[in-house]
Amino acid sequence: MIKFFRHIRKSLLSENKFSKYLIYAIGEIILVFIGIAMALQFNNWNEAKKTREKEQQVLTEIISDLEFTLQDLDRVINTRTNNLKRTINSIHTVIDILETNKPYHDSLAYTFRSINAYDDIHFKTSGYQSLVSIGTDLVEDPKLRSSIGEFHTSSIKETKGRFEEVHLDFYSYMIDNYRKKYTSVFDENSLERLIPNDFETLKKDKEYIQSLKVFLGVNISYLEILTEVNLEAEQLKEDIENYLE
Repeated sequence: MIKFFRHIRKSLLSENKFSKYLIYAIGEIILVFIGIAMALQFNNWNEAKKTREKEQQVLTEIISDLEFTLQDLDRVINTRTNNLKRTINSIHTVIDILETNKPYHDSLAYTFRSINAYDDIHFKTSGYQSLVSIGTDLVEDPKLRSSIGEFHTSSIKETKGRFEEVHLDFYSYMIDNYRKKYTSVFDENSLERLIPNDFETLKKDKEYIQSLKVFLGVNISYLEILTEVNLEAEQLKEDIENYLE
């Protein structure tokens, strides 16, 4: 091709056809610019394709992380043996028994054990960390980008803050009662029971009952934030899936 254009130039110059040569030269320059523009356009298209593929890869990883988080939320709220809902119900039951002077029965030993149970949520965030390392602008949709950022910073931080309230209250007030007022016994299924050392004295212990009420409050607050973050995680997962489609 280059030899062909060189031959044309030589012919035009040798024939003293300068005006035609000038037109030809301009045309050749235009062709060069067109070639460069096409190459740049192809390169831009190729880079955009790579960016979208990387975006899809990171968002798919975030979906996987959200699925893990949702499973753990369900475990802590509903399915583990001493789940959060059971803890709250048990605290309600114990407060009612102590304040209404109801008699003790053996099944209460499991209820007393349940009032001391709580657990943290394991948030998996490897996909979001990958996104941050690349740059959050990788996600083209600004609304989705904002939702992902808000969930992984504000929502997770607030949830962990509520858990710390439960954790702090337990170790500041509840654990001494756990150790001093009960005896731990395991049944044939290796399930722990807490038997009050003196049930009648326990019913008169106003400070302990008040501690139970405060611990109930922080657990209810923890359940509220977990319910909210569960809905947020479900919505974010759905939004990302719809975006990828």
